[in-house]
Amino acid sequence: MNRRLWMMIVAAGLLVVAPVSFAAQDAGAPAHDDVLMRALVDELDRSMKDLVLEDLERPYFIQYAAQDGVSFSISAKFGGLVRSSEDHTRTMGAGVRVGSMALDNTNVGWGVQPISLPLDDDYLALRHAIWLATDLNYKYAVEILARKKAYLKEHKIEDRPDDFTPAPVVKVIEPPGRLVVDRSRWEDNVKRLSAAFKKYHEIENANVSFYAGASTEYLVNSEGTRYRHGDTGIIIRIRAETRGAEGMELSDTRTYIGEQFDQIPPMDDMLADIDTMCADLIAGAKAPMIEHYAGPVLFEPAAAAKMFESLLASELCAKPVTIGRFGGDDTMERKIGLRILPRGFQVFDDPNPKFLEETLLAGAYKYDDEAVRVGRVNLVEDGKLNTLLASRAPSRKIKQSTGHGRGPYGDASAHVGCLYFQDDDAISADELKAELIETAAGEGLEYGLRIAAMGERGYGSLGEPLYVYKVYVADGREEPVRGLKFLPVEIRSLKDIMAAGTDRVVYNSMGGVLSSFVAPAVLFEELELTKIEQQFETLPILKSPATRKEKKDDSADN
Repeated sequence: MNRRLWMMIVAAGLLVVAPVSFAAQDAGAPAHDDVLMRALVDELDRSMKDLVLEDLERPYFIQYAAQDGVSFSISAKFGGLVRSSEDHTRTMGAGVRVGSMALDNTNVGWGVQPISLPLDDDYLALRHAIWLATDLNYKYAVEILARKKAYLKEHKIEDRPDDFTPAPVVKVIEPPGRLVVDRSRWEDNVKRLSAAFKKYHEIENANVSFYAGASTEYLVNSEGTRYRHGDTGIIIRIRAETRGAEGMELSDTRTYIGEQFDQIPPMDDMLADIDTMCADLIAGAKAPMIEHYAGPVLFEPAAAAKMFESLLASELCAKPVTIGRFGGDDTMERKIGLRILPRGFQVFDDPNPKFLEETLLAGAYKYDDEAVRVGRVNLVEDGKLNTLLASRAPSRKIKQSTGHGRGPYGDASAHVGCLYFQDDDAISADELKAELIETAAGEGLEYGLRIAAMGERGYGSLGEPLYVYKVYVADGREEPVRGLKFLPVEIRSLKDIMAAGTDRVVYNSMGGVLSSFVAPAVLFEELELTKIEQQFETLPILKSPATRKEKKDDSADN
């Protein structure tokens, strides 16, 4: 899946993957026949040689990151087409560094500003746009470095690491991305999927979105790296909302991703998923609310994956020392060598495999957005934090990139790729439920809580549980409840995980930087949840039009 383009489209507010068609260029064109690649390299060479302001420093490093893509976007509601569009984009970012790796203009909270490039393969037009972007970013760079030096004269920062580290030169030229999209067919499919909600009168709002495309990413830098990577992606996102009698909103989402259309489920399977999702939402909206709970909590695998994302995803990434109000928190770095999970827990990040069994891993990649080759990183061994993920911007303890520098236009920071959790002492699902019941009984509770899924909205550090069930001590029966939020949960609570399951699922996170979490069910000895206190919007005055009985069309009888 295209990481940079995904982030660009998310930033534009569209939530998509995607882009690119290269009509003027052969699918296997070498770099010297690629007009955009040639323009990037030639302007890079000229800038490194001649770009300088009088009495100021020359750039010591320049990097261009460009994307060329075509994306298709289709959406529908209750059987009616809302949007259908095709968009061709070419964008780039010019990262200019002045000073030295020890001290340059970065790590101050200011990032690369992207620009649009001409869509035509006009060599001089492309050079002109790249030249302007480089000139602008160079002027910013020298000004920021001067301010940074002045700040550091007035403020002492202990043990400040370098701003940048070397990386191996990469010369990888892959074919551009290509994907054939039958737009008319997918318009019909999206309308058909969205029409399935018509029979559920309790569903207040529902939307089906389809995004597909191909893209080609370019990264060239003054160290000699020349990287071109083709990518394709398809996403179908189905979202539905309902509300309880008091107005509390419940929403659920199904997301299907693939690099090719044969990886997308058949229509009948997606229609069946809509039926299941609607039934779950309607039942959830009718479930009773409880005031407070403190006791054992069992997270099913999908819920556990989102829990780990909330608590650990950013914390497992090394943070460079930034200055001023943008200073980062290196608390987790101080925990290296200490236990943060139960003994027997192993956590590693490995974006290399594209699939876990038959499930596509959205966070998979070979080279990060700084063109650094990624490898497996063992983060937690037997419960102890071993190291952190890193980009080319070092932290106090992590001095080299692990291939996890990710971000748009080469403006990268450390991010999770594909994070795997496993417990050497894992037990079966039945044993987990039995332990939940036994623990609740030991606390003198009438029931424990099982969380089957987490919601989209955030209440507290873990977000909002979506599907929650009381599991009664007396007979193991289950009863749905709703309207709960977690009281603050800190990372140290992870050490209180009592047990984990043998079965694991993949959760693909679609926000910002694509990432994947592979996690088992986990049982906490005690967590605290309380009722969501909020003034909810009133329900619609009229019922949905779908609830009306259709009147006989008299004109059809005439």
